Amino acid sequence: MSGSRWPVALLGLIVGIIVGAGGLFLINSNDAGDDETENAEVATTLVTAEQRDLERFDEWAGTLQPGPVSTVSASGRGTLTRTVSEGDTIRAGDVVAEIDGTPVVALYGTVPQFRTINIEAQPGADIRQLEENLVALGFDPDGAVTVDDTFTSATASLILAWEQDLGIAIPDGTVDAGQIAFISGPSEVTSRTPVGSQVNAGQQILGTVTLAESGFIGAPNEEDAPTFPFDVNVGDEIATDEVPAGALVTEVFIEDGSLAVVGRPVYQWEADLGSIQLAVDVDEASNFEVGRPLAVELPDGQVVDASVTDLSDVARAIQNGNNTVTVIDVTVQPNEPIESIFTAGPVTIRVETDRTDGAVLVPASALIALSEGGHAVEVDGRGLVGVELGAFDDGWVEIADGSIDAGESVVVPT
Repeated sequence: MSGSRWPVALLGLIVGIIVGAGGLFLINSNDAGDDETENAEVATTLVTAEQRDLERFDEWAGTLQPGPVSTVSASGRGTLTRTVSEGDTIRAGDVVAEIDGTPVVALYGTVPQFRTINIEAQPGADIRQLEENLVALGFDPDGAVTVDDTFTSATASLILAWEQDLGIAIPDGTVDAGQIAFISGPSEVTSRTPVGSQVNAGQQILGTVTLAESGFIGAPNEEDAPTFPFDVNVGDEIATDEVPAGALVTEVFIEDGSLAVVGRPVYQWEADLGSIQLAVDVDEASNFEVGRPLAVELPDGQVVDASVTDLSDVARAIQNGNNTVTVIDVTVQPNEPIESIFTAGPVTIRVETDRTDGAVLVPASALIALSEGGHAVEVDGRGLVGVELGAFDDGWVEIADGSIDAGESVVVPT
């Protein structure tokens, strides 16, 4: 702290410090340069010393990435008559585009629609995905459909109910190629082809970034049904061989104690794909062991808890100004889904290096620099008290030697 803020402290050993009810007094020369001195009162106020946990950390720059990019493409030639807007988030059941007035609907799945799905279609994973989605969306309230890889008359009835809901003029129980855009989870639209454009088969209609992976968990085989956890609630983390680690339940389709039908969706899950990436000098890699907790400041200033989930075992060279630096890539995952207006952008990663529980802090402006070295603080009722300083924290400073107790009032200039 500069001595000019507290001139009396710098003069203390020469002319003495006069402490009275009126505050601190010091000696000043007048403008005329004569030897006359006058007392000038320094305005002060009292601030209470606080006790709180104090963290010390190092910071690294990183990048928030929302997830992998993907596209929605046209299945055939036609005029694009409708699309969703850039920035929209699309989910299962959403109409994302229309070609010549025929809707293209997003459903969840990893196998793209590569054929017409009807009674003539051979068994396949695309049929199962279609049945799972439409059952989960409520188009089979009577439970007539057995969710499997086979197209049946019940599947056709399921599609008819869906087509009628979409407002298709002549529903036929058939899903034409390209009528479904299977996406792996909720996705944000990043680009789109203008409405009115002529599109051809395979041409991109929408550019998207996948925000999360999503899917369904069906009822198990009959012999396993009694042990199936029907008491899972929305928001619970669910761990099975079918879902990635950290997946959360977003929908429950069966009540606890109800009879589950084998193969039909019981839960819908979602696993956040957003991650934070940073490149770390190999000499600093020890700060980022997998599982280490840390904090991340997002572009909007929000700070979230996170942990290291992956540490690359491949080093690479990058250019840093005129120097070449060897780094490794680190992946950090927030502990909870991020609720922010930003899905991408620069972030600050904070790794705790030290911590003091119950530290006593006073405003840094209370410090008086002593001419013989060190610092003092004026404590109400006790006068000047020599102190040893610890860490600084946003305008406050730790009193490391116990010379001031939490709750005591210290003098600071106003």
